[in-house]
Amino acid sequence: MAGHRGKLENILARIAREQPAVEDPEALVCAGRVWVGGALIQNPRALVRRDAALVIAPLFELRGTRKLRAALAAFSVPVAGRIAVDVGASSGGFVSALLEAGARRVYAVDVGYGQLRGRLRQDPRVVSHERTNLADLGPALLPEPVELVTMDLSYLSIARAAPQLARLPLAAGADLIALCKPMFELARASAPSDEESLAEAVRAAADGLTAHGFRVMASMRSPIPGRRGARELFVHARWPG
Repeated sequence: MAGHRGKLENILARIAREQPAVEDPEALVCAGRVWVGGALIQNPRALVRRDAALVIAPLFELRGTRKLRAALAAFSVPVAGRIAVDVGASSGGFVSALLEAGARRVYAVDVGYGQLRGRLRQDPRVVSHERTNLADLGPALLPEPVELVTMDLSYLSIARAAPQLARLPLAAGADLIALCKPMFELARASAPSDEESLAEAVRAAADGLTAHGFRVMASMRSPIPGRRGARELFVHARWPG
């Protein structure tokens, strides 16, 4: 495989080679279920890199899974073998993406109850902490160093969550990938969509993280919109230790 690094291949041929059990690769591509290197492929004639990760999404995939998958690829954040915490786990979209990418263990944290999908609840790699706030997390609930934090919160901005994130048992070099929702970051009554507001929301999130010891690495637009088409972004930060 090393001799083919960087070479391009037709997406249908790539699926046939790596997933021979797939009966209709073109239908999968047209249905928006094929991702290569974190990018959604919808053209059956598309050329893709032979060494980029190929993922065929299952039917009825959670939107959060698609969002985080793209962010992990865009930020080149390693997941395999790491201990992760997903704050605001809800039904488990981010949790699913983390397991798919090889996380050793995922602590799924949410203030709600009974939302995490059954297959995730039963996965031995998942530790579910329901009815739990970010501020409640400590050694009793997180008994090992955390190497990756993902976060999708409602009604609480990243900037306001930053001091609580900094109190987690973070390993040196731990990564944080947080979904930035401009409506909450800027305390607006409705979700803004103009470029100036989106940029302002990212700056506010970045400033809050930086003020509490994180080093902000990058940001990106989420390829999947939020509820009612709300525009969202991702922020990647790192804990220096």
